Amino acid sequence: MISLAKPFFDEKEKEAVGRVLDSGWIMQGKQVADFESNIADYCGARHCIAVTSGTAALHICFMALSFSQGDGIIIPSFAWPAAANIAHLLGAKPIFVDSKISDYNLNVDLLEKIIEQSISDGIRVKAIVPVHQFGAPCDIKEILKIANKYDLIVIEDSACALGTKISGQQVGTFGLAGVFSFHPRKIITTGEGGAIITDSTEFAEKCRALRNHGNLNSAGLNYRMTDIQAAIGLVQLGKLKSILSKRKYIIEIYLEVLDGQDGISFPDYLLNSECSEDAAKAIQTLMVLLDNDIDRDKIIARMAEFKIETNTGSPAAHRLPIFSKTSDTCPVATELNEQGLALPLHAAMTKEEARRAAETLLDLINPKSYEEPHTAEFETCLAE
Repeated sequence: MISLAKPFFDEKEKEAVGRVLDSGWIMQGKQVADFESNIADYCGARHCIAVTSGTAALHICFMALSFSQGDGIIIPSFAWPAAANIAHLLGAKPIFVDSKISDYNLNVDLLEKIIEQSISDGIRVKAIVPVHQFGAPCDIKEILKIANKYDLIVIEDSACALGTKISGQQVGTFGLAGVFSFHPRKIITTGEGGAIITDSTEFAEKCRALRNHGNLNSAGLNYRMTDIQAAIGLVQLGKLKSILSKRKYIIEIYLEVLDGQDGISFPDYLLNSECSEDAAKAIQTLMVLLDNDIDRDKIIARMAEFKIETNTGSPAAHRLPIFSKTSDTCPVATELNEQGLALPLHAAMTKEEARRAAETLLDLINPKSYEEPHTAEFETCLAE
């Protein structure tokens, strides 16, 4: 089976965990502190707060900013709904913005109109939470201009984007804070885990307190990362350059086979030489868009028959049952949700696996693309 995602582990992670276990100290300690220091240095941020997940990182940020009943938080619909869920749980209102078909990120051209309409509707708009979707950088500089105009806080959801830079600056460092995820599908993993980065000492202190029961001075949570997780993260961080290079190589194979073929399209940031150098370095999920006349779900099922795992790219949050009664309409997010296909991508993939995945997909959506059918080869793979 060619897996959709797979952690890139070797003996180094096992040895690091073994050292922590032998030490007898497995909760948050020196390994977490070292991991935080290394993440902060890599990102060029003053502070890093390691936590149990990317969702926990967002939760702490929202609580540190005292988001509450009736506050409006602007979020792209086409994104994992962590920010929307937390806003809802805190009594705030997620305000969904549609995406651009070109890069799957928040459509900045719609932003001011949505802010103005929300204010007109009596909503106290407090923040924008842009997502660097799948690791591709959103138009954060333009978002910041608009946020400054309306005095809004910007928290970057960089969960997928460790290693993505804009003009040499790591994403997550443009707004008040950025959050990362270290879930097994992400660029590096700690099993589960996340982090907040910020240059604000005051904000960092609030986040650290919230992570650890409010330091017993106020109400807080237990979102502490363990030294076991941090030990894995430190090894993974040391492999980051290699991981990004391997992922880029796999993407190039997909482009070689599939780019320009009927029925399938890639996001522009993989095709535009002006931005591909930065954007392609940290792509967590390679999602292609299938034409509307192709049954995406049937393609997923057929790929599975050939032992190739694929999946949908992301939910469109405005269509989820908990949010479907909102008045938000996001047609591009809907299309991306219905026709997006996530292909296998991870640093442990071989070039043969990438080519087989690409050629299998091509045969399923465009059988006449090759003079020689690949059926026999695929049947052999099924028998292995």
